[in-house]
Formats: sequence, C-alpha cells, structure tokens
Amino acid sequence: MLQPRRLARSLVLLAALVSPACLGSGNSINAYGGARSLDASELDGLDDLTTYGADAVLKLDIPFLAVEGGYLHSNDDTSSAGGLTDPELTVEEYFVGLRLVPWDFLVEPYGSIGVSHIESDLDDAASTGGSDSSLGYYARLGAAMHFGFLRFGIDARYSFSDKLDLDALESDMDGYLLTGFIGIGF
Repeated sequence: MLQPRRLARSLVLLAALVSPACLGSGNSINAYGGARSLDASELDGLDDLTTYGADAVLKLDIPFLAVEGGYLHSNDDTSSAGGLTDPELTVEEYFVGLRLVPWDFLVEPYGSIGVSHIESDLDDAASTGGSDSSLGYYARLGAAMHFGFLRFGIDARYSFSDKLDLDALESDMDGYLLTGFIGIGF
C-alpha cells in the first residue's frame, strides 16, 4: 500500500505529466527553505531564524501579472537573548501579493509586493514569553529556472510589520529573508 506522502507526490507528478498543454502557463507550486534575518536589536541572539514554507502562483489574464499566496514558518532558539534564558522564537507568516514577471525565457525573474499576517510566539525557561500577531508588508525579488515542469530558483524578500507585544519584549519582525526553492510549473 502506498503511503499518503508517496501517493500525493505520485498524483502531482502524474497530473503534470499527462497534461503537457498546461505546462509553462505561468502557474506553479513551490517549496522554500532558507533563513530569516531580523533587524530588531531587542531580539539579539534570535535574529537568524531557519525558515521553510510553500506558495502557489496563479497567472492572471493580464500580461506579466500573477497572484501569489503562501505560508512561511521561521524559528530559532538560543541559550540567552535580551535577558531571557533558553528563548525560542517562532514566526508564522501567511501572505498574499501581486507578482510581476517581465519575461519567461531561460530564466524567469520576478518581483512582487503584498501583505502578510504575522503571528509570533516567544517562549523561554521562565515562561515570560508571549504571543502576538500583526499586519505586515513585503517586497520580494527572485528568479526561477525551468527544467520541464520543475522549477528551481532563489528568492530574496524584505518584510516589515507593526510592533508585536511578546510580554517580555516588544519588537517588530522587520528583516530580510533569503531562500532557495523547488517547484512544479503547470
């Protein structure tokens, strides 16, 4: 019997292979991995978060434009930061935006802007951390290369948000995110 993950991968692969007319139409699903670097000095020691996530890109009928939406998870822990002992910071970001793709030859560059909902959670050994959420904005640049229905690329993004009250600290989640990605185009 096939495992659920293997079955899901097989179905996605089968759908991409049996519908070659859809390939290259500008739609994609992508998985990301990289690092988030925060600008906040209040979070010194917790400012290089490991990040992973996924997004979907849907091409619009308007030339060069697409809509994107997705999810990014970032977390980091350290022995001490900002007077906290054994703190762990988790950032969940849900985003939606408008993407501009000027051309699609060997390399597909893109730029996008959008809004995000940011949820952050700070825990430490003394249980003085807290959770909060806010609205954020982002601008991003990236490039993808296509090999059949597979896409590989890099993505750089700058995010900024309102202040978050994490009980022990009050900080924003402004910072840079650099990721690599692999995806499926359809």
